[in-house]
Amino acid sequence: MTYRAAWNAMPSRGDPARVDGAATPPAAPGAKAATPGTVTAGRRNAARHALVQQVRAFRLPLFCLGLATVFGALTVDDLLAGRQQLWRRTTETARQLSLLISQDIDHAVTRLDRALRHAAERQAAPELAAMPPALRQAFLFDQALAEEDVRLVFLLDARGDIISASGALPPGQTGMGYLRSHGRHGWGGLWFSPPQPGPEAREVVALSRGLHPADDRFAGAVVALLDLDSLRRRLEAHLQVADGGFTLGLYRHDGVALLGAAWPGPAAGQEAGIASIFRQAALQPNGFVTSGTAQDGRLLHGFAWVGGWPLLVSVSGSAAEMEAEWRARAIVTGLTTLGLLGALLTPILLLQREVMRRHAAEQEARRNSDEFRLLAENSGDMVSRIGPDRIRRYVSPASRRILGREPEELIGRSPREITHPDDKQQMLDTVGPVYAGEVEEATTAYRICRDDGTWVWLEARVRSVRDPATGLPDGIVAIARDVTERKRLEAEIAQLVTEDPLTGLANRRAFDAGFERELHRCAGLRQPVAILLIDVDHFKLFNDHYGHPRGDACLRRVAAVIGTAAAHPVDLAARYGGEEFILLLPGASLAEAERRAEGLREAVEALAIPHLGAGGRHQVVTVSIGLAASVPEPGDVVLAAELLVQQADHCLYEAKRRGRNCVIAAGSAGVVA
Repeated sequence: MTYRAAWNAMPSRGDPARVDGAATPPAAPGAKAATPGTVTAGRRNAARHALVQQVRAFRLPLFCLGLATVFGALTVDDLLAGRQQLWRRTTETARQLSLLISQDIDHAVTRLDRALRHAAERQAAPELAAMPPALRQAFLFDQALAEEDVRLVFLLDARGDIISASGALPPGQTGMGYLRSHGRHGWGGLWFSPPQPGPEAREVVALSRGLHPADDRFAGAVVALLDLDSLRRRLEAHLQVADGGFTLGLYRHDGVALLGAAWPGPAAGQEAGIASIFRQAALQPNGFVTSGTAQDGRLLHGFAWVGGWPLLVSVSGSAAEMEAEWRARAIVTGLTTLGLLGALLTPILLLQREVMRRHAAEQEARRNSDEFRLLAENSGDMVSRIGPDRIRRYVSPASRRILGREPEELIGRSPREITHPDDKQQMLDTVGPVYAGEVEEATTAYRICRDDGTWVWLEARVRSVRDPATGLPDGIVAIARDVTERKRLEAEIAQLVTEDPLTGLANRRAFDAGFERELHRCAGLRQPVAILLIDVDHFKLFNDHYGHPRGDACLRRVAAVIGTAAAHPVDLAARYGGEEFILLLPGASLAEAERRAEGLREAVEALAIPHLGAGGRHQVVTVSIGLAASVPEPGDVVLAAELLVQQADHCLYEAKRRGRNCVIAAGSAGVVA
């Protein structure tokens, strides 16, 4: 083959010496002829160049795909972290709820046990037989019946016959079953029965305590029936606060369900769940555990033992319900991520789309700017545009109505100049992250000075504004409205929440908060704290004799005297429950508290409110007062509070035992601490 024939046989692609496949002769006669090796090297160079061009062409899609992969991995990690955090938060909520409910039950059972002991002690009183039936029932059972959820209280002798009762037993029931239960479980301590039919066909559980004379013979039992439906409603009110779809369970230590939890799934799964709770409860006083399988449905349980009683509380929830919102978010996020991965495979279209989007956004921004100004000029709310330097650039005309100031007076000035000093830091903490672009929007309420010098409450919704070109934060837009009247109503509602509606004194919730606050304060100052427990004597008889309207009026007059006794700013008078009041005297010693208590007792007696139903030598309304005082230790105020209330309560009962209308202080002669 000649040189020219070989040249014509070569393909034109990638050869710079050929154009459109036309044969071209050598550059000049005598030039060095091309060898097969040089032709092969040229082809390799051409292929390498084409590969480089292809890689460069796909460099952006590959880069976008890598970013999408990293983004997808971060998204999955964030979803899994969110699920783990959801589990931690929910299990901790279940544990805390079970602990809260167990404390509620512990307090209720402790009070009821004290009432049963009280009835057991009083049944041996020699004057009991001479009392009329109604007075005898009140003498024995009023304290127990005052407890929530108690439906019936009765005394049994050793043969199971009813000695006295606050009502009738259900048809076909006798007291013998309660005595047999005491025989099986021993005569000592408080015994909890399984659920059983009670009065008015309501399901009840019996709490009973044996009677033991001095010779320790079994002499019968005192029994209280608790309405389980009422108890469930009261305890489940705690669960409504959490709004987590939890169910409540209450069990004896032997696994008998007093309040069974309504769990989803078969009965075998419920039994396995209860068993898992008791296995874990044998290792720790409170905590959480999971049960069930993916097929039957996983459940999580928070549990806590009820004080020193053989009762276990469980708060259970379905994992499927807990994760429902997370699963929906995970599906949406996953689909979104997959959509982004697919979209990033066409980066050129996305870039073109971005150019078009920016162009449209700029047009929309110009259009929105005109519309924003039109809306702001005619809005009842005050609209402000504030720059990153915290200086107002625009203020709508509503400033005239809300602040009595012209917009021109506010533009060019910082909002902090006329903000109430007490609200400046709070406003800075709320709005600062919006300025920095850390959050997109926030809402804050603060006071601002009007032109006439008065203060008005504003609620402002602020939103971050970003520079369209750089995307960096460029100040905020604030929309503020006058909420002065709403703040006034909120203050009135807060007062109603902490005030007893009948007497005008603080209620139990307000007292507990104030008690804890003053204990902390006095512990730091090493000052004493005294409390007075005040009970209106024979108030039930007053109501029975004069009627409830007269009884309410009586309580109001007594409460007015007690409120007057709270003479110092730190003193706190509260209605503790029913006809019982409590007076907190921070800084008062036991002697001073006793002196003030005696003055309070005399002041109530001096009201001379007729009380012919009381009988005896007191023909007017009187009060019995038990008081206690101590110097709380720092870091141990909860125990100090319980001990103070217990001591004062013990002294109050001693005052009633000594004939009422008297003051008994902790440490007095004949009073056992």
